[in-house]
This record gives sequence, structure tokens and C-alpha cells, in this order.
Amino acid sequence: MKRNIFLIILISIVFLKCEKAETYSEIPEIKYIGFNVIDGDGEYTIANGILTFSFIDGNGDIGFLENSDSISTNNIEDILLKEYYIENGEYIEVKGGPFHLPHFEEGLYRKHIKGIIDIYLPRTLLSSDTAYYEFYILDRAGHISNMEITPEIIYSELLKQ
Repeated sequence: MKRNIFLIILISIVFLKCEKAETYSEIPEIKYIGFNVIDGDGEYTIANGILTFSFIDGNGDIGFLENSDSISTNNIEDILLKEYYIENGEYIEVKGGPFHLPHFEEGLYRKHIKGIIDIYLPRTLLSSDTAYYEFYILDRAGHISNMEITPEIIYSELLKQ
């Protein structure tokens, strides 16, 4: 009897300790993390904005193979970004990029993929000091992630910090 109880407890512990597989949507999801500004090289750029966001995709089909070849002209834009800068008191939309995710093969043990992305946005003397950004990503199946929007960025203030 004691042996049977011990066996039942042991089996219960084994089942409770098993790691449950995380499941995520096949539609990529992104989340805005932050925005930093660093000094530019002084010759061409006065500053570099760094947009940081996280991503997760349930089936890991992020990044197009065409983008992994630096010679190819068939690159597919999969990070889509719009900048809105102030001119004469109004926001003007400008398409940013092109930006590309690296190609990821499907994993052997885990199907999902997640990570953090930094996008460098150079600023010149002609660039507006105030802007905000809208961005999203696209996977190989054509799924479009949610759109994220940064708060208003004032480059000169962030550069002073």
C-alpha cells in the first residue's frame, strides 16, 4: 500500500514538473520599449535616434530569405516605419526605411521566436527636432503585427540627458 502511494506521488510530481509549451499567435506582436538619442558622427549626422521594441511570433516565420543576400535588389521591407515631424506647427508624414529583419529558420524544438530590435534613425542639421513614429512588422505569411506609436520625441532634449 505504501509503495502504491509513493508511486502515485512520484508520478504526480513528474507531471507537475513538466514544462508546458508556450503558445503564441501566428500573427506577430510588437511592443514599444523606448527611444534613446546618442551623438552622431558630427560629419553627416548630429544625432542618432534609437527606437527599441520587442517582438514575438508564434510560428517563427520572421525575416525574408531575400533580405539575407546583401547583393539582392529584391529585398522585402518587413519593418514598416513612418515618421511624423513638425513643420510650421503641423505633423508631416514621411516613410522611413527601408528596414529589414534577419531571416530566421523554423526552430527544431520551439516554433516561436522572440527578441528585441533596435532601429537607428540618423538626424542631420536639416532634420526636424520633434517627431514621433508609427511602426509594425510583417512576417513571411503576410501577417501584419499590431502597430505601435512612440510618444513625441524632442531630439535636442534627449541629447542633453
